[in-house]
Amino acid sequence: MKNLNKYVSECLGTFFLVFIGTGAAILFGGAKGGISSIIGISLAFGLSIVVVYYTIGRISGGHVNPAVSLAMYFDGRLELKDLPCYILAQVIGAFAGTGVLFTMIKNIPSVTISSIGLGQNGYGAESALNLALSGAIITEVVLTFIFVFVVLASTVKDEYNANGGFIIGGALTAVHMIGIFFTGTSVNPARSLSPAVVYSLATGKTAAISQVWVFILAPLAGALFAVIVWKLINSDKA
Repeated sequence: MKNLNKYVSECLGTFFLVFIGTGAAILFGGAKGGISSIIGISLAFGLSIVVVYYTIGRISGGHVNPAVSLAMYFDGRLELKDLPCYILAQVIGAFAGTGVLFTMIKNIPSVTISSIGLGQNGYGAESALNLALSGAIITEVVLTFIFVFVVLASTVKDEYNANGGFIIGGALTAVHMIGIFFTGTSVNPARSLSPAVVYSLATGKTAAISQVWVFILAPLAGALFAVIVWKLINSDKA
């Protein structure tokens, strides 16, 4: 299959992101762990994207996020034929990351999946701030807009590429520091889908899977807004 190396890279990169990022969220206890946990989780997500950028970025672009891939398509940097394959690869990688974490936790006798979770996102009773649905949607749209806009801006020229990983990693760290208390921070549909599905299947609790649509649609909407604004402010360069 043509471009198979790109799809495998996206799968592997998303595995890294989910395993490291949500792994940190599980170990640090999410928002319940306080400020030190928020910082640790945010850095884990941010540093994981730095690692991804400098390892697979030259192969596939290092999107590891359906929202980023969608934005790249609408900005003319990803072909339509590659878009569904990128997204499928990202989802597979995310499930692989969650699956490994699930297996690791299941082998700890004193811990249950139900008690510590798998890094799933949520609102209402599943949010540290008991955030309403509308608040969750706004949070994810805005945070994804910021993150994807930074991705678009920092990768548009070759001369930016040397520092692009640190810029993007810094942006992901920043949006996590803001968003963890609100929704757990998604900004990535693949990252949200896998823990929601696995957690719900493992525990029988349906809140995560019933709410996951927010963390799929809101990031995609935020990505589209980012592309629109990016094109508007660069319209004179067309």
